[in-house]
Amino acid sequence: MQSNITDNESARIKGPHGYIQGYNGIAVADSGNQVIVAAGAVGSGAESGCLPEMLDNLETNMQMVTGKKQPLRKSLVLGDTGYFSEGNLQEAQKRNIDVLIPDPQFRKRDPGFDDRKKYKDTNVMKYFGIEDFRYNKKDDCYICPAGKVLPYKCDIEFKTRGTRGKQYRSKKSVCSVCPMKGQCINRKEGRGEFRALFVAEQRYEENLSERMRGKIDNLAYRELYTRRMQIIEPVFANMTYCKGMDRFTLRTRKKVNIQWQLYCIVHNMWKCMKPLSLKWET
Repeated sequence: MQSNITDNESARIKGPHGYIQGYNGIAVADSGNQVIVAAGAVGSGAESGCLPEMLDNLETNMQMVTGKKQPLRKSLVLGDTGYFSEGNLQEAQKRNIDVLIPDPQFRKRDPGFDDRKKYKDTNVMKYFGIEDFRYNKKDDCYICPAGKVLPYKCDIEFKTRGTRGKQYRSKKSVCSVCPMKGQCINRKEGRGEFRALFVAEQRYEENLSERMRGKIDNLAYRELYTRRMQIIEPVFANMTYCKGMDRFTLRTRKKVNIQWQLYCIVHNMWKCMKPLSLKWET
């Protein structure tokens, strides 16, 4: 693990040319005019933990604009797959905000991507999922389709996802000679000669992750989600290409956040110039 000793609030972030030390600029824009309604810079590689803070900013800003106590009541908030987690979905439900945040594997289930090599190759062989394993409550273990035992290994907590649970893992000596390992161990994903299962702990009464998977598989919601790219991606393209904001030039989150929000203000001013000029011309 590496860190920047001159800016402990920054993080190692994966970019197009490898990992860099820096911040993530996050923004929320409206679908009608691509005006940024909430923005912030965070020093974390994963964006999933930033959703509650962004929802706070979004609600506060929209309350000031509309004067309503619940300004997002009839709105749909679209989010990238990086924000998909049970904790984030529960947080949005608690605030009575309707969100559409698909899971990272939703394109593999989309028939529209069957002809694309990136997704087609991964579906050549169906690998065994957790539903193919049988749980033995007495011995606290799982039985694989080949009849081998996956005993309890350890507890795991994913802080970025907000989930925790148990890991069950087989022995290498068992899986290495198993005739069904080709359907069980996906070497392309970097797995070793063993099979591991992660069973998430049920922390909430309702599993919103499963509901969201069913929601994004609905053709109507899938069509709505395709609009996310045409709403927010041109905003980031304008900031980076037209405004020259290709990197942050300050240190500490407070200063970087100010720099990011100033650029967002400039973007909004640019979006408002044409409508305002037309208004004064008439």
